[in-house]
Amino acid sequence: MTNVLVTGITGLVGSAFVSRLLKKDKKLKITALVRRQSNKNANKRVLETIEEQYIYDGDSSYAEHALERIKVVEGDVTDTEVLLNNEDLKKVDVVFHCAADVNLGKDPTGKTYNINFNGTKNILELAKRLSVKSFHYVSTAYVAGKHKGVSPEDGLVAKDFYNPYEKSKFEAEKLVRASGLPFTIYRPSIIVGRLSDGNIRKPLAFYRILEFIAKLKKHSSAKNMLDPSEWLKMPLRMQAYPSKSIYFVPIDFIQHAVTEIFPRPAQGKTYHITGDSPVTAKMISKVISEVLKIKGLVVQENIPDLTMDEKLVHRFIGDLLPYFSSESIFDQTNIRNAIGDEPLDWDLNMEKLTILIKGFYKNCFPNVAWLQALD
Repeated sequence: MTNVLVTGITGLVGSAFVSRLLKKDKKLKITALVRRQSNKNANKRVLETIEEQYIYDGDSSYAEHALERIKVVEGDVTDTEVLLNNEDLKKVDVVFHCAADVNLGKDPTGKTYNINFNGTKNILELAKRLSVKSFHYVSTAYVAGKHKGVSPEDGLVAKDFYNPYEKSKFEAEKLVRASGLPFTIYRPSIIVGRLSDGNIRKPLAFYRILEFIAKLKKHSSAKNMLDPSEWLKMPLRMQAYPSKSIYFVPIDFIQHAVTEIFPRPAQGKTYHITGDSPVTAKMISKVISEVLKIKGLVVQENIPDLTMDEKLVHRFIGDLLPYFSSESIFDQTNIRNAIGDEPLDWDLNMEKLTILIKGFYKNCFPNVAWLQALD
């Protein structure tokens, strides 16, 4: 019986991976390394996450069966004492390392680097001691950094990065590649909800932009004594080069792709889990404007005279704006060879992008009447 060590099980990708994998392989066991939070122990966090994930997957009754095959070890990837001495960790024979600090801003304390680089180093050392069959690492497509043009799956091409997060994942990938272990690397891009309804269990990154602009509209409407459900002139320039290759990837595609590849023998391959239907910055700003009923939202490369609202944008979500400027195009050769063309041939057009954005507002702002009223 295969025993898989999973880090990051409470995260968006980790929980989606585990929920589908346990249903596909009824003999598989999971050992989950999970941090305690101030108000929740590791077991409680896993219980809640797995129950939420199966509800999201539309199969709430399976959570109980899944939890019977998950052994929780309290600790984290930087906790060398636990990694060295826990008996349950010594029983694993495959590693799926997904834990990461997804901080896209500055890293003044070195926390992001410590978790993403040193944490990966620690898990690799554990894997080597245990002589595991394979090591699976969840990286990011944005190890490409500021690279322009095609970014290959097998290899690292970046010379410069937008933030410490990208660099830490780049350096961690180098560790995996040099480890001598049979490895598989997965590189998701910007994770969004399901294509069918836009729902997402745990909104990350891009959704901070949607949340901030909705709050800004509500504030501006109140200031002008207007109904927030009506159209509002709200000039707002977001400073970024307006990219034509922004890769949003639905969580259900990630779930499918990773669990299809995972059971196969690790052959030192890397897979871009990005989809092959990038959107443009212009599409994003247009859909947000139409959904929220605002006029004046644009992505613009140079803004010499920021307004007060624009200064707030760059203060609170400025760390996300470089992803509106990305000029990387993610090669799909390995992923297409692995899972075929059909799962990749979804089209993230204006209609689907609208579903994604509306789905977020309806599911994540249940008490906000004007967002719930979106048709």
